[in-house]
Amino acid sequence: MELLIGALFLAIWQSILFKNQNVGLSAILFVLPVLYITFRLLKGKIENKKALLISIPIVLLSITYFIFDNTVFKIINMIVIPLLYVIMIITATSNNQGKSMIFKIILMLIQPINYIGEVVKKGINLIFPKEEGSKEKHNIVKAVFFTIVIALIVIALLSSADSEFANLFGDIFDNLYLFSIPALVKEFFSIIIPFFYFAGFFMNMLDKDNGLKEFDEEEPKKKDGFTIYMMITALNVIYLLFCFIQIKSLFTIENIKYSSYARQGFFQLMVVSLINIVMILKATGKNLKETQKQAQYKKIICIMMLIFTLIIIISSFARMTIYQQNYGNTRLRILVDFTLITEMILLIPTAMYILKENINLMKVYFIIVVSMYCLVNFINIDYIIAKNNIDRYIETGKIDVDYLKRLDNTDTIEQLMRLHDTKFKYTSDNDYPDRSLVLNNKLDNYLVSKRDELNEKHTLAEFNLSRWKAKKVLEKFRYN
Repeated sequence: MELLIGALFLAIWQSILFKNQNVGLSAILFVLPVLYITFRLLKGKIENKKALLISIPIVLLSITYFIFDNTVFKIINMIVIPLLYVIMIITATSNNQGKSMIFKIILMLIQPINYIGEVVKKGINLIFPKEEGSKEKHNIVKAVFFTIVIALIVIALLSSADSEFANLFGDIFDNLYLFSIPALVKEFFSIIIPFFYFAGFFMNMLDKDNGLKEFDEEEPKKKDGFTIYMMITALNVIYLLFCFIQIKSLFTIENIKYSSYARQGFFQLMVVSLINIVMILKATGKNLKETQKQAQYKKIICIMMLIFTLIIIISSFARMTIYQQNYGNTRLRILVDFTLITEMILLIPTAMYILKENINLMKVYFIIVVSMYCLVNFINIDYIIAKNNIDRYIETGKIDVDYLKRLDNTDTIEQLMRLHDTKFKYTSDNDYPDRSLVLNNKLDNYLVSKRDELNEKHTLAEFNLSRWKAKKVLEKFRYN
């Protein structure tokens, strides 16, 4: 009963919070009851209580919808938050294996469909408690329920296909002061479909035979490590040459001044560094056949690769820094910086794993990556981009106003107002003497459109702190 009530509440609540509305305060208002209901249902069935700590980044990421207005993270977090939620449940309720996690996540998301019949049965039993000789009554209720559902679907489809047919049913319901049939069907399914999914998800979560154990792996067979050792040794020789050139370039004044050095290679170097980490993990796997000498050799070549990887990451970071000094900040460039910093942090537990091999590396990696992802959500990346690019404009007279407009969110409004106050007096272009006037008009038009957008009515569920602040700032804005 508690399961069905929780599922019904969430189905209705999501319709109230999200239907035809922007996501804002609604995200945290939905996530908190989801977690509360989940914890109540899992009470006494949790094998790993530490897994529930994953609820912390889930809550933090949902809060960003209330604080910031970054469209990119809003979209990404619609995937990341449910993904973390499913991982939390899997790790809390089963002895998972790292390699089978992807299969378990997919299974956890798909399996609720198989419980639709069980949800219907529970619903009928809740309304009509089972008694002797009540089988026929249950069959009648079931028949009526499915008949109504099918009838509503067919009427909705036929109403869409024929306007006369739609008017016939529309008039009947208008006379009763009710919704039109298509609207009624839409309202019905906007609640009933999520209800069945939530209920099926919770049933699957609590079902001991839900299939998650199918992917628990047996002890892996030992493999010969010669191939991986040979690959790492060869790569180390290549990296030795490459790193020598990189160090020479980084500390040579003549080279570091040229933006052409920075323009090439930072993405490739970032990918190479990621490949190296994967190679090290492969080499340090516990399913390799090796003698004591081979184990010592493995540690040496893996540590060497780790050092080369660090140099490659530093080189990539240096290239990106020089590139941003010359061409300004963008989301992609800032995210590359964060990825490289994350890789540097990941090297620390990797080194510990190579030398001691007594830490759960996948768990440490997960904690670091999730922590860094939460951090990048909270640093207000678009504000930093706008501020740095405007600071750069004041120093150099160069700015891409069109890019700042394309960020298109209220996180940048305060800085755009600062840019507006400069009147573009730092712009200098002999070939285009009216450029400052053009840039000023572009910015003015954008700020006016943003002010008009923010003055539209919004519900409490859509409330966003960044948009509220921007509205206050733009109230003082006057079009020149």
